[in-house]
Amino acid sequence: MKKLVAACLLLVGCAQAEEKISEELQAKVLGLHDVLMPKTEQIISLKSKLDSLSTGADSTHVRKLISSLDKADKSMMDWMHQFSIDSLGKMDVSAKVIYLKNQYTQLTDLQKLTDSTLNAAQKYRP
Repeated sequence: MKKLVAACLLLVGCAQAEEKISEELQAKVLGLHDVLMPKTEQIISLKSKLDSLSTGADSTHVRKLISSLDKADKSMMDWMHQFSIDSLGKMDVSAKVIYLKNQYTQLTDLQKLTDSTLNAAQKYRP
C-alpha cells in the first residue's frame, strides 16, 4: 500500500512539474512573439523607404534587401497563422510541452532571420 501511495505522489509531482514547464514555455513563446511584432512595423517602414530606391543605381541590391524583408515579414505572418493557443487547452500536458518547444524553436529561428534582415536593411546607405 505504501508503494502505491508513493507511486501516486510521484506521478502527481511529475505532472505538476510538467505543467509548470508548459506554462513557462507558453510565457516564453508569447514573450518572443511580443518582441517580434514591433519589428514587423520596422520591416514595413524599411520596405517603404527602400522601395523608393529600387530603380536607382544600386537597384539589384535594394531589391534583394526588399525580398529579404518580405521573407521575414511573411515568415512571421505564417507563424502566427499556424500557431494555435486555443488548441493548447485540448492537449495533454506532454503534447503541450512538445508543441510549445517546437513553437519556441521556430520563433527563435524567425528572430534570427528578422534581426539579420533588419540589420542589413538599416545599414544600407544609397
